[in-house]
Amino acid sequence: MTDESGAEDSRRARRDLVRRGYDRISEAYRSDAAASGSATESTAQYEAWISELVGHLAPGARVLDLGCGAGVPASRLLVDWGFQVTGVDISEVQIRRARVLVPSARFEQADIVEWQCEPASFDAIVSLYTLIHVPLEDQRVLLPRMAGWLRPGGYLLAIIGHTAWTGTEEYLGAEMFWDHADAETTLGWIGDAGFDQLWQRFIPEGDGGHTLVLARR
Repeated sequence: MTDESGAEDSRRARRDLVRRGYDRISEAYRSDAAASGSATESTAQYEAWISELVGHLAPGARVLDLGCGAGVPASRLLVDWGFQVTGVDISEVQIRRARVLVPSARFEQADIVEWQCEPASFDAIVSLYTLIHVPLEDQRVLLPRMAGWLRPGGYLLAIIGHTAWTGTEEYLGAEMFWDHADAETTLGWIGDAGFDQLWQRFIPEGDGGHTLVLARR
């Protein structure tokens, strides 16, 4: 086995750890009760973020929810705003729930690093708390592909890391993997992928936080 193929296998194993983790903790991460609207704080936060994208899109625009989880709240909010939504997630359990919770959207179970679609298929990509679970080497390859999935002038709304950190820890009862560079580095990769940054802001969470970015291809 070459060093390159060994590194690829290692990255795939880390992504598979994320898949197994979310298969196990899907309900704990976002329960059906939360999906029905009782977790108003989380839904309101997502709604505020997505509302800043909505004004840039035409009615009926095609939106990709990359790392959609169980489809709530992001996919459901996008459907409620009248968009055509496709959700992709690595977790079979999350996708199975998403198809029930947001029946008006289309969902696919796939590793987003390996997922394929036609170029210029979408007007926007929403990816919230997903890239931070993808190995950095894969992020650098994935970002230009994401740009290619967008039509010219399309938008990316994404949560990325704020400070650099890589690790595997227990999360809600399952082993979980994270990998993110500092925000400046990732924003540079987003620019290199062909996006123009419109704005970015720090999203505080506990003792730390993440960065939310809106960019245009």
